[in-house]
Amino acid sequence: MLFSRRHSPTHKLILNAPQPSLEAAARTALAGGQSRARLFEHNGQRYVVKRLADQSRGLMQILFMRWLVKRITGQPLPLRTLALNQAAGGMDYEAKRLIDLAAKGVRVPQVALVMPEFFVLDYCGTVIATLLESWEADTWRRELVRQAQELGEFHAAGHWHGGAQIKNVTLQDGQAYRIDFEENFGEYLPLAASQAADLVLFLNSISLAGPIHEAEARTLLPRLLDAYFAAHPAPEVKAVIRRTAPMFQRFARFAGLFQRWSRKGIRRVIILSDILSSV
Repeated sequence: MLFSRRHSPTHKLILNAPQPSLEAAARTALAGGQSRARLFEHNGQRYVVKRLADQSRGLMQILFMRWLVKRITGQPLPLRTLALNQAAGGMDYEAKRLIDLAAKGVRVPQVALVMPEFFVLDYCGTVIATLLESWEADTWRRELVRQAQELGEFHAAGHWHGGAQIKNVTLQDGQAYRIDFEENFGEYLPLAASQAADLVLFLNSISLAGPIHEAEARTLLPRLLDAYFAAHPAPEVKAVIRRTAPMFQRFARFAGLFQRWSRKGIRRVIILSDILSSV
């Protein structure tokens, strides 16, 4: 399961205490390139330093989110609710979510340091999207089913990710850690809609990834759905998927006209549309 590493008193002391040497090492790592996240070592331990993302949303994005909620659930969110959630976002949104999830027992990177413009995390292994490239077929079939089950367990505990693709799940010592909580769209949506979005992102990130060809994807994705819903039966999530499936199908038919110019993206949309229509 994805709930074992509790937020310890030691971690809180480290987070709240001045750490000039760790801060200096993190600043040096960030100075080495333009990417928002950099891996570095300090006192024999590996860390990731990440520049904080601005999660503010423009008016058009807020209105689109309101339309989307109405389309998915049949009821629009009040603009006042969206405005309050907009105010709740900010430059340190991701760091706050990581600390909150860790306190609830979710396996996420521990936050070691928060500064006005960046934060520092424990390194928690290699992302599954990279590992998939070198795994044997038996390994990735088994591991991806496990990840579908763990996503279901994560959702069953009342959480949502916002970026549940396999590029945002790492493995270290056989345990999975969720990373990258920049997206705050789940603050705008009902929980079932946010969880359905997670599930769609997860499935789409696996289809045609690495060694997974189309025939394999069409066999594997239904198994992943079964594993997910076994851990999280969630009729509300199924209802969201059934409600949005016709939109997926229409988009897939339109996108299919341009398939010859797409390497994988449109094929993934078509495969996903077919799989979701069976839910």
